[in-house]
Amino acid sequence: MYIKPNINTLLFIVIASISACHAPSKTADPLIFKYFRATSPGDTMHFEIAFDAPTQGDTIPNALFFKTIPTALLQEIDYLVDSSDSVVLGRQRFSLNDSITACWVDLRYSWFQHQSFFLYNNKRQRFTDRVTLAEWYGGDGGQLLTGSWVFDYDGDGQKDMVRREIQHSMMVQGDTVLERNEQAATLLLWKNGHFMETPMKDTAAVIKRYPIKGVWE
Repeated sequence: MYIKPNINTLLFIVIASISACHAPSKTADPLIFKYFRATSPGDTMHFEIAFDAPTQGDTIPNALFFKTIPTALLQEIDYLVDSSDSVVLGRQRFSLNDSITACWVDLRYSWFQHQSFFLYNNKRQRFTDRVTLAEWYGGDGGQLLTGSWVFDYDGDGQKDMVRREIQHSMMVQGDTVLERNEQAATLLLWKNGHFMETPMKDTAAVIKRYPIKGVWE
Protein backbone atom coordinates (compact mmCIF):
# COMPACT_ATOMS: atom_id res chain seq x y z
CA MET A 1 0.00 0.00 0.00
CA TYR A 2 1.42 3.38 -0.98
CA ILE A 3 1.39 6.11 1.66
CA LYS A 4 1.91 9.64 0.45
CA PRO A 5 4.71 11.24 2.49
CA ASN A 6 3.86 14.29 4.54
CA ILE A 7 5.31 17.55 3.15
CA ASN A 8 6.77 18.41 6.56
CA THR A 9 8.59 15.08 6.67
CA LEU A 10 10.10 15.67 3.24
CA LEU A 11 11.18 19.16 4.24
CA PHE A 12 12.85 17.82 7.39
CA ILE A 13 14.78 15.19 5.39
CA VAL A 14 16.01 17.79 2.89
CA ILE A 15 17.19 20.19 5.63
CA ALA A 16 18.89 17.39 7.54
CA SER A 17 20.72 16.25 4.40
CA ILE A 18 21.95 19.78 3.64
CA SER A 19 23.10 20.26 7.24
CA ALA A 20 25.01 16.97 7.18
CA CYS A 21 26.82 18.02 4.00
CA HIS A 22 27.93 21.32 5.52
CA ALA A 23 28.61 20.17 9.10
CA PRO A 24 32.26 20.79 10.04
CA SER A 25 34.23 17.56 10.51
CA LYS A 26 36.35 17.15 13.64
CA THR A 27 40.05 17.38 12.87
CA ALA A 28 41.95 14.28 13.94
CA ASP A 29 44.72 14.76 16.48
CA PRO A 30 48.26 14.33 15.14
CA LEU A 31 49.69 10.82 15.49
CA ILE A 32 52.33 11.99 17.97
CA PHE A 33 49.64 12.88 20.53
CA LYS A 34 49.11 9.21 21.42
CA TYR A 35 52.55 9.13 23.08
CA PHE A 36 51.51 11.73 25.67
CA ARG A 37 49.24 11.12 28.65
CA ALA A 38 46.33 13.54 28.39
CA THR A 39 45.86 15.42 31.65
CA SER A 40 44.66 18.68 33.16
CA PRO A 41 47.25 21.19 34.35
CA GLY A 42 47.40 21.95 38.04
CA ASP A 43 47.41 25.48 39.39
CA THR A 44 51.20 25.26 39.79
CA MET A 45 53.54 22.89 37.93
CA HIS A 46 57.20 22.43 38.81
CA PHE A 47 59.73 21.04 36.34
CA GLU A 48 63.32 20.10 37.09
CA ILE A 49 65.86 17.42 36.30
CA ALA A 50 65.37 14.48 38.66
CA PHE A 51 68.65 12.59 38.52
CA ASP A 52 67.64 9.75 40.84
CA ALA A 53 64.10 9.28 39.53
CA PRO A 54 63.24 6.46 37.10
CA THR A 55 62.70 7.42 33.46
CA GLN A 56 59.06 8.26 32.79
CA GLY A 57 57.01 8.64 29.64
CA ASP A 58 56.35 6.76 26.41
CA THR A 59 59.24 6.57 23.96
CA ILE A 60 58.38 8.44 20.78
CA PRO A 61 59.91 6.94 17.61
CA ASN A 62 62.67 9.28 16.46
CA ALA A 63 61.49 9.18 12.87
CA LEU A 64 58.04 10.39 13.91
CA PHE A 65 59.27 13.06 16.33
CA PHE A 66 61.88 14.65 14.07
CA LYS A 67 59.45 14.57 11.13
CA THR A 68 56.58 16.13 13.10
CA ILE A 69 58.46 18.92 14.91
CA PRO A 70 59.65 21.79 12.68
CA THR A 71 63.43 21.95 12.29
CA ALA A 72 63.48 25.60 13.37
CA LEU A 73 62.13 24.63 16.81
CA LEU A 74 64.62 21.78 17.22
CA GLN A 75 67.56 24.01 16.30
CA GLU A 76 66.85 26.12 19.39
CA ILE A 77 67.92 23.21 21.63
CA ASP A 78 71.64 22.96 22.43
CA TYR A 79 73.39 19.59 22.28
CA LEU A 80 70.68 17.92 20.22
CA VAL A 81 73.40 16.66 17.91
CA ASP A 82 72.38 13.31 16.47
CA SER A 83 68.70 12.47 16.21
CA SER A 84 69.45 8.78 15.68
CA ASP A 85 71.00 8.51 19.16
CA SER A 86 68.51 10.72 21.00
CA VAL A 87 65.85 9.24 23.26
CA VAL A 88 62.56 11.14 23.05
CA LEU A 89 59.96 10.65 25.78
CA GLY A 90 56.40 11.93 25.72
CA ARG A 91 55.35 12.93 29.24
CA GLN A 92 52.00 14.75 29.28
CA ARG A 93 49.81 16.96 27.10
CA PHE A 94 47.08 19.37 28.10
CA SER A 95 45.21 22.42 26.86
CA LEU A 96 47.16 25.53 27.73
CA ASN A 97 44.16 27.56 26.54
CA ASP A 98 41.46 27.30 23.88
CA SER A 99 43.96 27.55 21.02
CA ILE A 100 47.12 25.82 22.26
CA THR A 101 47.92 22.27 23.35
CA ALA A 102 51.15 21.92 25.34
CA CYS A 103 53.16 18.71 24.89
CA TRP A 104 55.76 18.05 27.59
CA VAL A 105 58.74 16.39 25.87
CA ASP A 106 61.78 14.87 27.60
CA LEU A 107 64.88 14.58 25.38
CA ARG A 108 67.99 12.57 26.32
CA TYR A 109 71.31 12.50 24.49
CA SER A 110 74.29 10.93 26.26
CA TRP A 111 74.16 12.51 29.74
CA PHE A 112 72.51 15.67 28.42
CA GLN A 113 68.86 16.09 29.45
CA HIS A 114 66.33 18.58 28.15
CA GLN A 115 62.61 19.15 28.74
CA SER A 116 60.42 21.46 26.67
CA PHE A 117 56.84 22.42 26.08
CA PHE A 118 56.21 22.01 22.36
CA LEU A 119 53.13 24.11 21.63
CA TYR A 120 50.60 22.81 19.13
CA ASN A 121 48.32 25.39 17.51
CA ASN A 122 44.92 23.72 17.25
CA LYS A 123 43.67 26.08 14.55
CA ARG A 124 46.77 25.90 12.36
CA GLN A 125 47.13 22.16 13.11
CA ARG A 126 50.87 22.19 13.65
CA PHE A 127 53.55 22.84 16.25
CA THR A 128 54.39 26.54 16.16
CA ASP A 129 56.42 27.26 19.29
CA ARG A 130 58.67 25.79 21.99
CA VAL A 131 59.83 26.83 25.45
CA THR A 132 62.49 25.26 27.69
CA LEU A 133 61.26 23.82 30.99
CA ALA A 134 64.33 22.05 32.41
CA GLU A 135 67.82 21.25 31.25
CA TRP A 136 71.15 19.79 32.31
CA TYR A 137 74.28 20.11 30.21
CA GLY A 138 77.84 21.37 30.18
CA GLY A 139 81.39 20.08 30.37
CA ASP A 140 84.23 19.49 32.82
CA GLY A 141 84.69 23.20 33.46
CA GLY A 142 81.08 24.02 34.20
CA GLN A 143 77.49 22.96 33.90
CA LEU A 144 74.11 24.63 33.55
CA LEU A 145 71.05 23.39 35.41
CA THR A 146 67.62 24.76 34.50
CA GLY A 147 64.20 24.25 36.06
CA SER A 148 60.90 26.10 35.96
CA TRP A 149 57.62 26.88 37.67
CA VAL A 150 54.49 27.24 35.53
CA PHE A 151 51.48 29.07 37.01
CA ASP A 152 49.40 32.23 36.64
CA TYR A 153 52.02 34.78 37.72
CA ASP A 154 50.14 37.98 36.85
CA GLY A 155 46.58 36.87 37.64
CA ASP A 156 45.19 37.15 34.10
CA GLY A 157 43.95 33.55 33.99
CA GLN A 158 46.76 32.35 31.69
CA LYS A 159 49.71 30.15 32.60
CA ASP A 160 53.06 31.99 32.84
CA MET A 161 56.54 30.71 33.63
CA VAL A 162 59.35 31.48 36.06
CA ARG A 163 62.49 29.79 34.71
CA ARG A 164 65.39 29.25 37.08
CA GLU A 165 69.04 28.59 36.29
CA ILE A 166 72.13 27.61 38.26
CA GLN A 167 75.45 28.09 36.46
CA HIS A 168 78.17 25.98 38.08
CA SER A 169 81.81 26.71 37.28
CA MET A 170 85.21 25.60 38.56
CA MET A 171 88.51 27.46 38.56
CA VAL A 172 91.89 26.01 39.47
CA GLN A 173 94.22 28.25 41.47
CA GLY A 174 97.38 26.37 42.32
CA ASP A 175 96.37 23.33 44.33
CA THR A 176 92.92 24.73 45.04
CA VAL A 177 89.77 24.23 43.00
CA LEU A 178 87.31 27.04 43.46
CA GLU A 179 83.65 26.30 42.75
CA ARG A 180 81.07 28.92 42.05
CA ASN A 181 77.29 28.74 41.65
CA GLU A 182 75.52 31.67 40.05
CA GLN A 183 71.72 31.75 40.28
CA ALA A 184 69.40 33.48 37.83
CA ALA A 185 65.69 33.77 37.12
CA THR A 186 63.68 34.70 34.04
CA LEU A 187 60.00 35.64 33.92
CA LEU A 188 58.03 34.61 30.83
CA LEU A 189 54.47 35.93 30.71
CA TRP A 190 51.88 34.55 28.29
CA LYS A 191 51.25 37.37 25.82
CA ASN A 192 49.94 37.35 22.26
CA GLY A 193 49.99 33.56 22.09
CA HIS A 194 53.57 33.13 23.32
CA PHE A 195 55.65 32.90 26.48
CA MET A 196 57.43 36.27 26.34
CA GLU A 197 60.41 37.26 28.49
CA THR A 198 59.42 40.12 30.79
CA PRO A 199 61.54 42.21 33.20
CA MET A 200 61.15 41.54 36.94
CA LYS A 201 61.26 44.05 39.77
CA ASP A 202 62.96 41.86 42.38
CA THR A 203 64.94 39.00 40.87
CA ALA A 204 66.50 38.02 44.20
CA ALA A 205 63.07 37.51 45.77
CA VAL A 206 61.91 35.38 42.82
CA ILE A 207 65.05 33.22 43.08
CA LYS A 208 64.36 32.62 46.76
CA ARG A 209 60.65 31.94 46.30
CA TYR A 210 61.00 29.54 43.35
CA PRO A 211 64.01 27.31 44.01
CA ILE A 212 65.40 24.41 42.00
CA LYS A 213 67.46 21.60 43.44
CA GLY A 214 71.18 21.87 42.68
CA VAL A 215 73.51 18.88 42.38
CA TRP A 216 76.57 20.58 43.88
CA GLU A 217 75.15 21.29 47.34
